Amino acid sequence: MNSHAERLESIQAMLAAGHRCVDLDRHSLLLWGGVGGGLIAFTDWVINANTFPDNAVRATALLCWLSFWLGGMSWLDHRLTRKARAVRKETLPFAQAQITRAWWMLLAIGTLATFAMSFFGGGAMIYALWTVLLGLGMFFFGLFSRTLIEWIGLATILLGIVSLASGLPLGTARWLAAATFAIGLPLSGWLAGRSQDRRLGQRLLHLTVWLAAVILPALLIAHLVPIATRPTPETATVKIPAGSIVPIYVDFDSPLVSILPSEGLAMHILRDTEVALTDGQPDGRYRFREDDWHSVSDGVLHVRIDRILPKLVDGHPQVRLHGKFDFKGEVQ
Repeated sequence: MNSHAERLESIQAMLAAGHRCVDLDRHSLLLWGGVGGGLIAFTDWVINANTFPDNAVRATALLCWLSFWLGGMSWLDHRLTRKARAVRKETLPFAQAQITRAWWMLLAIGTLATFAMSFFGGGAMIYALWTVLLGLGMFFFGLFSRTLIEWIGLATILLGIVSLASGLPLGTARWLAAATFAIGLPLSGWLAGRSQDRRLGQRLLHLTVWLAAVILPALLIAHLVPIATRPTPETATVKIPAGSIVPIYVDFDSPLVSILPSEGLAMHILRDTEVALTDGQPDGRYRFREDDWHSVSDGVLHVRIDRILPKLVDGHPQVRLHGKFDFKGEVQ
């Protein structure tokens, strides 16, 4: 009786191994983790409004940049995988070959979506998109690999959705997306090799470890980066007290209307604000009262026009815009 039970268990194990035949090589996880995390974390340092002032040129440069790195890594990963399988005298499973093509499609979708968002402003949505696409890719691989990979893929998708729904600052969303690639991919492979699919408690523990290893470093880096922008003693600062009036000038690009750049709007400062200067000019760093220093490029300042109200006053047309200028931080 026991021998029959053991045979049935062996048959079930063989069937399960046949269905879950995808096994990503270590170099694939390290390559995509490093390149994906690096692109998310540092692309803004290379391609930005300072290096490419024209928006169309900047979007095209971003498309070429992502295509070069992601396309090159796809080719390199494919060659290394084929070579590793040849050395081990193994063939690439049919399921893995098809899922790899699906992964390439997800990369193409992310690249083209990032290019399109450059024209309309994606903000933190870009990083949430890449997190969701990574989660989809991991889930697809998990269907033919370890069950833990499926769970991690679903958790990654939820991370992207929650980061967007909760309105995370741009910097935090960027580091979270970078951590899912740079930390999450290699760690998922390491945990999957030590997980047994039939043990639910072990999978839950490994998933908890994975979430902590991804989320905590991202939050820590996002907290430390604004502190790193603190002016050095050689940098001057100027204080703008509450109640001051600062004119704001708008460069407005539109084929329908134009606004003279010399026409300024009176902006009333409601909180004491300190601005950092370099060579006598503001360099983009600021803080409110005794809060931490921030930069205009770190995504905590958010401008949104949410309503347009056309009117007729004494027979003359008027347009009133309603917008919000928010600070995604704790201001005392």
